Amino acid sequence: MFTLTPFSTQEPDIFDYFNAFDHAFHTPSTPQFAQCKTDICESGNQFILSAELPGFAKEDIKIDLKDNILTITAVHPEEKTCSEDKESTQEESQKNSAKPSVNYIRRERRNYNYKRSFNIDGIDTENIKASYTNGILELTLPKIMPKEPSHIKIDVA
Repeated sequence: MFTLTPFSTQEPDIFDYFNAFDHAFHTPSTPQFAQCKTDICESGNQFILSAELPGFAKEDIKIDLKDNILTITAVHPEEKTCSEDKESTQEESQKNSAKPSVNYIRRERRNYNYKRSFNIDGIDTENIKASYTNGILELTLPKIMPKEPSHIKIDVA
């Protein structure tokens, strides 16, 4: 029977084992925020910021602006794991008897939380627009247009 382990063509290096041990030992067990992949392009008098936030509902995304720092935060709601499911009380299991119990054999997908901040000096913060479609958050950031100095003609006397 085939296993679900990804195929690797590289020979293992003795230092890979030490690096893996060091990573496992120093990695905190509490969830961390990752940085979402972001593209920023300039289009005329505005910037378009596109951020990948796969698997999030629109309600899970929060955009804050404070002191010209724009912060995008996306947090998945908590999900029950197998161990939490096993520790449920007998009353809860009687109430949820219609729901099948979750018993993972292998779990590789994780719920990542994302957080990213941007300095937006020179942006018209009153007219920022946001949309979220198919896992892509798109922010339209209009530039503050510098006022052209008024032309004054002075007659020589």
